[in-house]
Amino acid sequence: MTKNHIRKFIHIDMDSFFVSVELLSSPNLMGLPVAVGGTAAERGVISTANYIARKFGVKSGMATATAHRLCPKLVLLPARFEVYERISQQMGEIFKRYTDKIEFISLDEASLEVTDQSHCNGSATYMAEEIRQTIEQELYLTASAGVAPLRYLAKIASEINKPNGIFVITPAQTQNFIQNLNIRKIPGVGPKTYSILENLGCRHCRDLTEEKIPALIQYLGVHGFYVWERCQGIEQSDETPNDIRSIGVEKTLPSDCFDLSQCHDELLRLAVILRQRITEASEEFLIIRNNVKLKFSDFSVSTTEACAHSLNEETFKTLFQKLWDTKRGGRAVRLIGLSVKVKKRIQDTPQLELPW
Repeated sequence: MTKNHIRKFIHIDMDSFFVSVELLSSPNLMGLPVAVGGTAAERGVISTANYIARKFGVKSGMATATAHRLCPKLVLLPARFEVYERISQQMGEIFKRYTDKIEFISLDEASLEVTDQSHCNGSATYMAEEIRQTIEQELYLTASAGVAPLRYLAKIASEINKPNGIFVITPAQTQNFIQNLNIRKIPGVGPKTYSILENLGCRHCRDLTEEKIPALIQYLGVHGFYVWERCQGIEQSDETPNDIRSIGVEKTLPSDCFDLSQCHDELLRLAVILRQRITEASEEFLIIRNNVKLKFSDFSVSTTEACAHSLNEETFKTLFQKLWDTKRGGRAVRLIGLSVKVKKRIQDTPQLELPW
């Protein structure tokens, strides 16, 4: 790919931030298991624990009473959010030296886009290292970093060599990294979502093939699209309206239809016509979405779509069923439309020797 098509993201995640800040003013606690949070008497929870405490099983969100049972010698400190906010602002000032595209996820975590920045000869890796060094020199704190061509991958990468480490995913390594990634690592995939995916036979991103899309729609709805996209290395922010267009076909039925099987038959006939139109198109493009449109007897219209890499009849049928079940409300179907959203295929060009 050319330089203009490669994006560069750095994800900075501070190491046990609240505790690390507290230890700056209480160095005598260094080497001890320390946590910040509410007291057990107040039914408090742990906000942050240092890595020594984590070895005992203490973690964020845990009831303080449970944390004390796991680690009787745990030193508990009250939170001072005004201090943490001030230091977070100082972190932001450091980030601004490298880019103005900064997105704070929390007080101690931020995503930076450094595409086409001139610092460090354009190397995101060197920028990430400089940022980490500056944080340590100016704030006396440590941070971990992830570098990747996709924002969510940079976040995943920042967790790999914690604490006080860095992990880099280059463009050439991206697809292999994603294919072998456990789906539980995808941001937004919690225990319930993972349980559903596991029941579908999906534990790694490579398992979430296009054939799984109808099941994802059925069990996870819109969230299923999100997970599928991430498992394919797709990030919505990579697409702009000018990149995308639609190829579609629709038909007004001879009479308003209340019969599901008749509508299914018409949908499959339309899919054949749409496939032919796609085949006849002279322009090189990639299919990225399948879309179904229904117009009902009162002339109201509902649409829904799902990610796909091809025209997929099963996906169309599942999307149609979703509209039939949730939007029809007893009305007859007057019109059925099918379309695919496509974006122009980027022609392969020699990879430039650019610093990553």
